[in-house]
Amino acid sequence: MDVQIREVDREDFDSVFSLFKQLWPDKHLHKEDMFTVYSRGMEGNTDKYICAVYDGKVIGFCAIAFMNNFWQEGRIAYIYAMVVDDALKGQGIGTRLLDEAYSIAAVQGCKKIELDSGFQREAAHRFYEKKSYVKRAFLFSKDIT
Repeated sequence: MDVQIREVDREDFDSVFSLFKQLWPDKHLHKEDMFTVYSRGMEGNTDKYICAVYDGKVIGFCAIAFMNNFWQEGRIAYIYAMVVDDALKGQGIGTRLLDEAYSIAAVQGCKKIELDSGFQREAAHRFYEKKSYVKRAFLFSKDIT
């Protein structure tokens, strides 16, 4: 399978949005709001969006943010979204995306790459652990209303 990893462009959004619907099947996604987030990430200098493409179709996506971190005493990369088309999982696409994210983080001078994953995504947890990612914290969140 000849998969290309590249930065996304605006025209990729519909395909990326379809992947998000696979990632979060129980969440009602607002396409306009998602496009706003997508556009801001593409325009800023703190985020990088990459995708996996096969036969002209986006089949995977990874969003990376770069930030300073006191615990690491330096910069870190944070993967805040990663998804591979359900029909194509197990073919090395996620590995290619993670490897590219790692390379980008190294070029950005990051000391560590981190991500979070929902409790129910046990297959994803096994995948990340197989790739040498270590569980080290709980994520807490609170809505701002």
